[in-house]
Amino acid sequence: MSVFPHLPGEESEFPAADQAIDIFTMSPIIALKMLCSLIEEMVQITGDIPPTPPVSLPSTPKMPILQENSRSFSRQAHTKHNSEGQEDQDVPMTSRTPIGSPEAHPAEPFHIIGSDTQPLSVQEGALTRKFYSKRPPPIPLEEYLLRLHRYCPMSTAVYLATSFYIHKLAIVERIIPVTRRNAHRLVLAGLRVAMKALEDLSYPHRRFAKVGGVSEPELGRLEISFCFLTDFELKVGKEMLHKHAEMMRDGANFQGLPKSFQPVLPLKRRMTIRTIIHETASEVSASIAG
Repeated sequence: MSVFPHLPGEESEFPAADQAIDIFTMSPIIALKMLCSLIEEMVQITGDIPPTPPVSLPSTPKMPILQENSRSFSRQAHTKHNSEGQEDQDVPMTSRTPIGSPEAHPAEPFHIIGSDTQPLSVQEGALTRKFYSKRPPPIPLEEYLLRLHRYCPMSTAVYLATSFYIHKLAIVERIIPVTRRNAHRLVLAGLRVAMKALEDLSYPHRRFAKVGGVSEPELGRLEISFCFLTDFELKVGKEMLHKHAEMMRDGANFQGLPKSFQPVLPLKRRMTIRTIIHETASEVSASIAG
């Protein structure tokens, strides 16, 4: 049985196959349910694919700029926690159920993209580890999304864009397999990134982390990792979202895939190799801190 409530005056059912879709009038609850349905389909197809092992070679290059920015962000978050501290008082303790310990240790290095880099699949493997829990979270995905929507309501566009991002990463480009152990963190990071990409305002970092069941520093790491996996291609237009919503309505998420399809690394990636410069890292850090 679905845990999604039928809100007064708001549609909560999937549009029928012959029903036209208007993303400007679609309720956020419908978009949220579409996102949930898509992720659950991916989980069923993928099964329990473990994360790639951590890279521990002494020669593995690190990204000192992003690591320093991550430490700086943690200090900023701690300062904001002590100075503000009132924006999430309406979030009851019962809604703060954590989603499990992360598989990746916070000290696992970032991997620079440049002349002395490791293979791209190694870099992506290190990033995808950030989204795995050591074991499946105790809260079902549908209930988790409902909790997020209750305390941090988001727009239809944010839910559709998150679905678009994850579908592209998992199915189109096969960067990361969506499993029961990483679905919650992927959705949390996708929503946070989509909110900042599409909306003028976003919820305070502390509140979103608390409702999402992760620490503030971890939410920052998830956000950075998600941006790098998407190669910072976060711009979406109404036509893209409309076509994606129609695809989900028609159940065409996985049409054309072979029966033996397994969304696992590695596959040819469209991401262009480039050198990460200080300005880029600073922009990422500033975006997350905001």
